[in-house]
Amino acid sequence: MAEGLYQLDPRLPPAPRAATGNGVRRMPVYSHQEATMRWTCAAVLALGVASAANGQVAWVGASWGASWEWQAPTSPNTNFLHSSDGAPAAFVAFPISNDTLFRLQAADLPHVTVIDGVGWPARYRAYTAGIDYLIDDTFGTSLLSAGVGSYKLDLKARRPPAGVEETKLGWYLGLGEWFNLTRRTRVTAEIAMHRTQHAERPQIFTANLGLAFSW
Repeated sequence: MAEGLYQLDPRLPPAPRAATGNGVRRMPVYSHQEATMRWTCAAVLALGVASAANGQVAWVGASWGASWEWQAPTSPNTNFLHSSDGAPAAFVAFPISNDTLFRLQAADLPHVTVIDGVGWPARYRAYTAGIDYLIDDTFGTSLLSAGVGSYKLDLKARRPPAGVEETKLGWYLGLGEWFNLTRRTRVTAEIAMHRTQHAERPQIFTANLGLAFSW
């Protein structure tokens, strides 16, 4: 009786089998972006759990600001070319120690790229991971920041030229001041310099004002 319970119905289709080659089982193949997202999500989850377990405070913030590009391709004789577009940013940060935060940030950096001698309005969409070093002072908390990430060039065009909107590695350095508003709220003032590995080697400076909340 028991033996009959475990017999498969011959009318059912055979169970799917993993593809093999040369007798070796093939593992699933993930793209670089998928692998990066998996590791990022795992890191965020681990930091969140560790922060909660230690009773530490995580932060989330958003800001808006202005940007200037050093010797932009459209105006190489101008040291700091101001953009009329805004430079929004948002971040989440988890404490590593009492004076160090791990920050994940998304930001838009205005830019005008030159293609065949013609300027195209664009932006760099930056997704970065970095470290904030905190220093308590008279006005609140000062920070020194540094990080790396991906910078994708997005043209403001319905049909941008093929092969132009590339994603490259980049990095940033920054400093700022967080002013105490309430026990769990800060007014943030930050400036940063971003560089990427795109062909034009842009150097973009931003100055942002925003709010940050803890939980």
